[in-house]
Amino acid sequence: MSKASLSNSGNILLDLFKWRRPLSIFTFIAIVLGAIISSPLIITPTFKATSVIYPTTTNSISQALLVEHNPYRKDVLEFGEELEAERLLQILNTDEMKNQIIQEFGLFEHYEINPDAEHANTWMNLAFNEHFSFKRTELMSIKIEVLDEEPKLAAAMCNRMVDLIDVVVKRVKQERAEQALVILENRDADLTTRLFSLHDSLEVLRSHGVLDVSLQAERLTEYYAQALANGNTSGARALKKEFNNLALYGGDYFRLFEELELVQEQLNIIRFEKENIRIEIDGELTNRFVINRAVPADKKAYPIRWLIVVFAGMSAFIMTLVLLYIRQTISNANID
Repeated sequence: MSKASLSNSGNILLDLFKWRRPLSIFTFIAIVLGAIISSPLIITPTFKATSVIYPTTTNSISQALLVEHNPYRKDVLEFGEELEAERLLQILNTDEMKNQIIQEFGLFEHYEINPDAEHANTWMNLAFNEHFSFKRTELMSIKIEVLDEEPKLAAAMCNRMVDLIDVVVKRVKQERAEQALVILENRDADLTTRLFSLHDSLEVLRSHGVLDVSLQAERLTEYYAQALANGNTSGARALKKEFNNLALYGGDYFRLFEELELVQEQLNIIRFEKENIRIEIDGELTNRFVINRAVPADKKAYPIRWLIVVFAGMSAFIMTLVLLYIRQTISNANID
């Protein structure tokens, strides 16, 4: 270390010793003021409640459990990743979630905001954002934090936010499912009407003796050949008449029967989809894994009193020291 450095260090120590009285007084005053300001009399302490949840990969009962050989099937017990976590954050930040919490816990009164004031909603949004936070962690979980003066209330609101996720998702799914059911019901009715019409048309053809075109054609050919071989001309003529009848109505029967099978297949698919949608509406599959539920805190989260006191004391010490150096510099300049 150079002599100049030693000299500067010595001067600083001498200055500190010389100014020990004002430095001590102002630092002590700042510490006392910091302790008073950070006391519960000035700043109301707030308590933090925290819940940690993971998103699920799917919330569809039919797709996860009932549909076999589904290429898009996901494990119902698997934790979701980034995409699912972002969706969960979007749900938590919806107005529906916020308004439900405000209504259930009477937050206008709790935060002392007049609901009839001109900018009541603006003030409520500011207060809500100050007390509620939703963050995605590095491990793709979602952390819900609630600050409040009452630890039990903070925990209750935090846990209610977790539970409301399923309520909101179910409401959205139910609205869409009901719309889909209306479409499927209309299509079901149309196909059922067409099915009955095809059955009636086939019954008319059956009354003309057309029951199974392929089988009847095969049997009539066999019997006609036998009749000709045995010289049974009357029998051959009767069989020929049956052939003509089958030729007249067989094409229509075949076409109607194919259409009947197609309509029945479409109807089965629609009724299967309707059943899956009803399962989604009636059943409940959670949209989140709750890793940690909030409990009432036994220690305040804000203010951190010791930090305020230390910061106030250090700030006062440094500020006093700077002012004293400025004063000394000005005095030396005037002397010169």
